[in-house]
Amino acid sequence: MRLLFLFGQRCQEGGGTGCRRGGANSVIAGSFCEAFHVQAMIRVLLCISCVFAVLSGSLGWAHRTGEEGAGETGIPEARYTPMARVIEQSLPAVASLQVVQAQQDAPGVFTMGVGSASVIHEEGYLLTNDHVLFRMHQGQAFLSGRSPLPFRVIARMSSEDLAVIKVDSGEALKPLPIGRSDDLLLGEPVIIIGNPGGLAHSVSTGIVSGLNRSTAVGGSFLPRMVQTSAAVSGGNSGGPLINALGEQIGVVTSKKLDGENINFAITVDRVREMFPALLSAELRYGFELGVEVDMFTLSGKVNEVEEGSPAARAGVQPGDVVVRLNGKGIRNGIDFHLALIERKPGDRLQMTLERGDETVPVEVELGELPMMEPVPEEGLKNGLKYEGFEGKWDVLPDFAALEAEESGEVEFPTEEAYMTEDGENYGLRFRGFIKVPKEGLYTFYTASDDGSRLMIGDQVVVNNDGLHSVLKRGGLVRLKEGAHPVEVTFFEQGGGEELEVSWEGPGFSTQPVPAEAWFYRE
Repeated sequence: MRLLFLFGQRCQEGGGTGCRRGGANSVIAGSFCEAFHVQAMIRVLLCISCVFAVLSGSLGWAHRTGEEGAGETGIPEARYTPMARVIEQSLPAVASLQVVQAQQDAPGVFTMGVGSASVIHEEGYLLTNDHVLFRMHQGQAFLSGRSPLPFRVIARMSSEDLAVIKVDSGEALKPLPIGRSDDLLLGEPVIIIGNPGGLAHSVSTGIVSGLNRSTAVGGSFLPRMVQTSAAVSGGNSGGPLINALGEQIGVVTSKKLDGENINFAITVDRVREMFPALLSAELRYGFELGVEVDMFTLSGKVNEVEEGSPAARAGVQPGDVVVRLNGKGIRNGIDFHLALIERKPGDRLQMTLERGDETVPVEVELGELPMMEPVPEEGLKNGLKYEGFEGKWDVLPDFAALEAEESGEVEFPTEEAYMTEDGENYGLRFRGFIKVPKEGLYTFYTASDDGSRLMIGDQVVVNNDGLHSVLKRGGLVRLKEGAHPVEVTFFEQGGGEELEVSWEGPGFSTQPVPAEAWFYRE
């Protein structure tokens, strides 16, 4: 059994905890790994669990005694600083994660990785990075003063490097308050609590040292990151970046290798913005509600109600504020979406709304999410039809209105189906059908340089448009088994060119869509 310490490892395909291909100056903070054979797994897990439990128990004792206040414990007030208070208050809301990862190319060999997470709801929902869960076989969360708790994955979004997991603690957990990142100040103090190198609940401090940065993780481009000087090491990934008010303002994600104290976190406003797509509760569980809530207010304010939806029929109106949903208090849009997890068609939601000065109770019966019907498969042939175009665009054009320079059939979407001589200023449209092996929820991705889009039927599933280097974007869709109309569009203006379409679905993880799944009809 070999113990491999990989702190500061450059991101590579197939490395430790989410160590996949990233930018040359980025490293995934979560690469404490241990390779071992399955016969030794139980002994290793037991030993590591004991270490975590001791560390967590010690921290829990410190937290409990600290609640008495500096004066009552004999600690001088000068030492019990505002920052020490924030750290003490935040510790119970930060989890250290231990992840066992299956190795696809080495049966019976596993990788042990560590990461971090923050509690975002009393019922045991935690927020972390997607790359922390890379090839996860099983995982445990260690909360301060508690025994290790197994966790399960609720939702993942690799294109944003975000994930929601859940532990069943048997009692309410203390969540970390969710702040805002629209008004961050250069130089304002911040705290990181995490699990660097498996050292549970370690603390580092620093300042906000940069705004609107960008980096790449696992082939996904992450914009509008916040930069911090607070120390980050392998295992901090997924942990919270906390401000002086004790609010989470970011999710620690990566660091710059060729510099000191240059670390990055996904801003909490980006988390707020992407949270509805991350959970996609209606798509994930197959029900229809029809409510869009404001993700940036300190309430469950309703922005939009879909016409003819179950919510509209029940009387929910734009401007209403959802204060309770099935007995659960709703403090913000994140609470609202978490309350929809594992709902199903036919469930009745008891909602309490504030409408001006009135309190309005409503009951909403969830509908069944309609799914497009597959097409008859007679006459389908493997491959796709393509059309190649010449032109210079900043965004995807309407290819239907343009005259193609070339057309034909290909096995699968690729940037090489048609090219100009210099590989610049051209576009492609692929049309046909994609055959879905089983009914369920699918995530499709396009990785492209420059823009791309994937549509199934008349629904835009992935929108990866615009001028950019290789960027991976994803989207979810619920599909019935069978063949569905598909269109993939792509353009390249200058520089490198790339197009790849991948998917994940019931029973299989992310992989390129195989050639045998693409079809066309003469």
